[in-house]
Amino acid sequence: MNLKLIQLIAYTDWHETQWRKPDGTWANYSYDWMFKPGAMKQIAQYAEGIGPDYHMLVADGATKGHITLTAMVKEAHASRLAVHPFTVRSDALPNYVSDVNQLYDLLYNKADVDGLFTDFPDKAVKFLNKN
Repeated sequence: MNLKLIQLIAYTDWHETQWRKPDGTWANYSYDWMFKPGAMKQIAQYAEGIGPDYHMLVADGATKGHITLTAMVKEAHASRLAVHPFTVRSDALPNYVSDVNQLYDLLYNKADVDGLFTDFPDKAVKFLNKN
């Protein structure tokens, strides 16, 4: 099949995905390789984009007014991968933003994502129409 694939990215310790080993037992899939240098080039060999948790785009220790981004979006774009993080919720904001519009601004305008997943599309569309 000729399909466009998006590689969803989780942390290994989330236990999101398991695979069946030859002996029939199940093992936790390791996403760790996706955070290493060169990973985006490897993903670009089979996918059109990535779908990381949006928290992966913000460096640890972020606080209001002091936010540093990880290199994930830049590395993905350098490998011609689209970036659509998941899942922005206006009722479950990280402590480094005051409202969902600040989070949309951070993701769209500062991190330069191509789109995002949200449980509140009406708020995302309103933000995009204003900006």
